[in-house]
Amino acid sequence: MELVDGERILWQGRPSWRAQISYFVVWIPLALVPVIIAGILEANDQETGLPYWQWLLISLALVVAVVLYDAIKRYSTFYVVTDQRLRVRHGILSRHEQTARFERVQNVEVSQSFMDRILKVGAVEFDTAGSDQSDAGFRYAGIADPQRLVHIVAKHSRAVGDPQTGL
Repeated sequence: MELVDGERILWQGRPSWRAQISYFVVWIPLALVPVIIAGILEANDQETGLPYWQWLLISLALVVAVVLYDAIKRYSTFYVVTDQRLRVRHGILSRHEQTARFERVQNVEVSQSFMDRILKVGAVEFDTAGSDQSDAGFRYAGIADPQRLVHIVAKHSRAVGDPQTGL
């Protein structure tokens, strides 16, 4: 990320792996379905068509695919808060980047499910002036310790005397 003259980074990060635990709870068992079904059929002396070790390899490949997909998705998302602006960047081969000057931030919202609170992760959404309701806004999803990010933004907002943030 290129910084303008005099700009400094206050916070930067990627979505936390802890925020993806619910993703893994759903997809890892689904990836294991082939080996589980093959094991049940083999235990009941029914022919599965493939040897058990091949079903095991299929499930292992699916588990690796689930983990790699999550890693690529998290790696391709990058959040930055500087003393002048907010930035959200998505993508590896093709990129989508959103930037808003700090003065445009009007509201900050933190959302955490019960599981997010246990895992100390959450989403921080920055509403900016001029964005409509259909706009995704600046959503920093899967952030570890979202209250810390809000504190950094609030502290900086008070330092620059921006009364619009509502913090």
